[in-house]
Amino acid sequence: MTNSDTIYQMKKENPINLIGTKAILRSWRFEDKSSLLQHANNYKIAINLRNQFPYPYTEQNADEWLDFVSNLTSTSNLYLAIEVKNQAVGSMAITFGKDVHRCTAELGYWLGESYWNCGIMSEAVILLRNYAFDHFPNLQRLYAEPFSTNLGSMKVLEKAQFEFEGRLRKSVINRDGKILDQHLYAFIRK
Repeated sequence: MTNSDTIYQMKKENPINLIGTKAILRSWRFEDKSSLLQHANNYKIAINLRNQFPYPYTEQNADEWLDFVSNLTSTSNLYLAIEVKNQAVGSMAITFGKDVHRCTAELGYWLGESYWNCGIMSEAVILLRNYAFDHFPNLQRLYAEPFSTNLGSMKVLEKAQFEFEGRLRKSVINRDGKILDQHLYAFIRK
């Protein structure tokens, strides 16, 4: 690994706490387990995510996730809980590119269904977008690839000033075995 691949290295001692008017983005905690189980175990969420997100979402899945994010000493990715009213109701991640893609990062997220259509996710995306561009000067491009069936996610990205760059035709197979397009959205450093 070259020095240029570790430009996004983050230490656990520097926790992120981004405060908006509707939500807080913060590190995951072991005490988030019950709310994680409550909100993540939802087919309407899972159908719009990659298969690495388990469904049904079990206690073992919650334990494994919380162990993973809690035991990181440093990482080249960001993993944050979305907190509303003192409860973790969703998750966000930024996965930084490597090698020739080290100036880009992918944004991923999900939000508990009972919090949809409240402006929470749009605010959270803007908070994390701003944080990423403010703290990582080599980051030039933040992108997301929602499935073509996930209209809500596309609206969130558009509200957060991500631009539609194109359609990745027949690029994914969802949990139901349907072949879908993805839409490519990106926010570029000005």
